[in-house]
Amino acid sequence: MVFIPLVGIDNHWKSVTFGAILLEKEDNDNYIWACESFKKVFVKNPKCIITDQDLAMKVALQTCFPLVKHRLCMWHIMKKFPSKLGTVFCAESGFMEKLNQFIWSDHITPEEFEQGWSDAIEEFDLSDNVWLREMFELRNFWIPAYFNDEPMVGLLRTTSRSESSNFYFGNYVQRGDTLSEFYLCYQSAIDKQRNNSKKLTHYDDFTPKLITDREIEKDALRLYTRAMFYKVQEEIKASSMDIVVLSMNFSENTRTIMIQDTFKKGITFKVAVNMETNNIECSCKLFTRAGYLCSHAFFCLGICGIKLIPRQNVSNRWLKNAIERFSTLELGEISDTGTTQLSRRVKSQDCWFEFQGCLSDASGNPDILEYIRSGLSSMRKHITVTMKKPRTRLNSEQIEELIDSRVVEEVTIQNPNKSNNKGSRKRIVSGAEKSIGCNKRKKRKCATCKEYAFHDSRTCPEKN
Repeated sequence: MVFIPLVGIDNHWKSVTFGAILLEKEDNDNYIWACESFKKVFVKNPKCIITDQDLAMKVALQTCFPLVKHRLCMWHIMKKFPSKLGTVFCAESGFMEKLNQFIWSDHITPEEFEQGWSDAIEEFDLSDNVWLREMFELRNFWIPAYFNDEPMVGLLRTTSRSESSNFYFGNYVQRGDTLSEFYLCYQSAIDKQRNNSKKLTHYDDFTPKLITDREIEKDALRLYTRAMFYKVQEEIKASSMDIVVLSMNFSENTRTIMIQDTFKKGITFKVAVNMETNNIECSCKLFTRAGYLCSHAFFCLGICGIKLIPRQNVSNRWLKNAIERFSTLELGEISDTGTTQLSRRVKSQDCWFEFQGCLSDASGNPDILEYIRSGLSSMRKHITVTMKKPRTRLNSEQIEELIDSRVVEEVTIQNPNKSNNKGSRKRIVSGAEKSIGCNKRKKRKCATCKEYAFHDSRTCPEKN
């Protein structure tokens, strides 16, 4: 059977497996069944799906998730260039170096990419290459210039997380394993992954070394996980480098700053800062793509005297307490055997999604946020009064329910016989003594004292 892991990114920027599929074969019907099963289990549709160029999977996603963004993994496409164009050509002609300037850049427009692609194709006379024409027609699915305004959280550009996940599970399973053997190995791999995640959560309590004295870096240290803090720290460090202010305008509580980044080949960026709400937007759109602020934003926050990261520009998914913010209910530790527990999990998810939807719809409006806060405050008071009960001692039934065990009425197992295994004990009777019926030893004549006793001439008391 075909093993397909479903991989995402956790708050430590690490791959996390939140599901897996076993298919008889990779065709449209099986992939459609997999997508329908996904919707049944997770209730909510994913926001974005990254796959390779599997046609059957593409048809299934269009059928089951017509509104979900579907993108192609850049790593899968880029590794095909040597096989399609020739290894020597890609290594020595300079074609890949010129094309990579437009493929991997986040700071160009779609028009600039198309012009750069056309120039490279014409320069190296590759207009007749069928595969390159097909990739250009699919540019909307894999070129970053077309996703600047979409949250991809690092999925599209990085080394294929699904391939690394396949390698990870390959260390636990083998070809020819039975279904039960595979499940046990898969469970061991998942337990190892969860243990690694808990280790990273534990390391978040250790304070990394700060490289500046800015209060905004200390604020980032308090908010983000260790891995994400290092990424944000690099942006804060870059904001202290050579960034030139070209112009600054102020209108209606919004300060617009035009800056030039020398480390980004002198590209000009536009940063808008709302001095009333501290909301900040940059034309590089790193926050939209990855979920954390860029060096241009940190530079402009320093100019405007803002010492803390605006909370509307802090993505929940990268926080230390991301799991606690999602729900106080540990979904991974819930057994799905009971319909009551399953209903509890679904309701908790729905409550959280409704709350996040309200914050998203508010869009930073102070009046609406105050309305949401007051409503939540009144609901919490009502819940506190409703759930408040007098303190009483736990009875036997509550204790049994707590420890998930019942007192046995009829005891069929008795205590074992006690064994004295310490201190002095009786002498162990030898086999020879047992053979003669354990009779007492007979006296014998001593050659020294000439008396019948239990000693001989060697141990005779008169010998001394």
